[in-house]
Amino acid sequence: MVYLDWAASAPPDFEILEQMTRDSAKYFGNPSSFHGAGRAAKAALEAARFECAKMLSCSTSQLAFTSSGTESNIIALLSVLGSREPASIIISGIEHASVSQPAGVLSSLGWNLKEIAPNPDGRLDAGKLAAALEEDADVRLIAIMAVNNETGAIQPLAELIAAARSSSSKKRTHFHADFVQAVGKIPINLSALDFDSASFSAHKFRGPRGIGLLYHRNSNFQALFRGGGQEHGVRPGTENVAGAIALASALRKHGQPSQSVKENGAWLLSQLTDGSTLASLARIVPESRVNSPKSIANYTPGIVAVGFPPIPGEVLARVLAKKGFAVSTGSACHGNRDKKTSRFFAGLPLSRQVINSAIRISFGPDTTRKQLEEFLTALKTEVELLLQQIP
Repeated sequence: MVYLDWAASAPPDFEILEQMTRDSAKYFGNPSSFHGAGRAAKAALEAARFECAKMLSCSTSQLAFTSSGTESNIIALLSVLGSREPASIIISGIEHASVSQPAGVLSSLGWNLKEIAPNPDGRLDAGKLAAALEEDADVRLIAIMAVNNETGAIQPLAELIAAARSSSSKKRTHFHADFVQAVGKIPINLSALDFDSASFSAHKFRGPRGIGLLYHRNSNFQALFRGGGQEHGVRPGTENVAGAIALASALRKHGQPSQSVKENGAWLLSQLTDGSTLASLARIVPESRVNSPKSIANYTPGIVAVGFPPIPGEVLARVLAKKGFAVSTGSACHGNRDKKTSRFFAGLPLSRQVINSAIRISFGPDTTRKQLEEFLTALKTEVELLLQQIP
């Protein structure tokens, strides 16, 4: 199978998984124990944290290992429940379910939830955020993802954070950035941007599942949940030492943008927008379109979304899977709820037919040009065959 669903989960690095197995046996002690096995595990855990902090340009006291990007997002959002009285929170209309759902929980508890819709290119406008902040002087938290997981749209975080900091509100608004889809796709320097927390997940950059990372700018960050005091009190529970080491290894090996992905992404986008593949299909599918931003500076080239209405995206994805090509219809998490429409596409000025036709093509450094060429050939063939079956 040609795997083109890297945005859902990147293929694991086998060397990292093998090392993780060895580390699981080597560092079996509880890091909170005072005996030799515990001290060895603690030292290995802190070495992994130090390596992550060095690569992300932050302090070790600002990093907490979690079980996933989802847990990191939940910890950050629900931390506002430490406030005595509900206030307002702002999220974008294109956030992952791990942000939008906890935001919904806050809304059910009396918090005023506001959503900012993206521009037609899938990016957010700092002016809209500034206007929302001026309308409400008691915004406690803003949550915006760095890279969209369905189209690869890169959000202008620097501009959005500047808008948040220039607000007339006297209180500092907590700005949370979801970086789960960003690692390996854009350069990351946590000290360069004035936000308060950020989330990461190892399986998105070729590490194992079950290990994530939460950056918290304030070393005295107060999480809602309490337990044994692990991870500076931010995330209670016995630490996954081998997973933390594996995350650090994956970040070191796969944390930077890939030149091959950049070149293949630009080529794929050109084929789908100006090349023969989409051009021939556009003659019989007038509404066919690519939903990723066209400016190379505004999207990450490893994620491209395309639709061929009236063909349902789910149907096209299933047909392509039978031909040996793994693509998706958007965020894998949406697939856990039947008939769940993508928040991203629902937030754009697109017809329902176009939204329902979208598939996501995502790839990484191991994906070859030949594989992409084979995919485009299969895509063209299957679209034409499916159109013949639609009245």
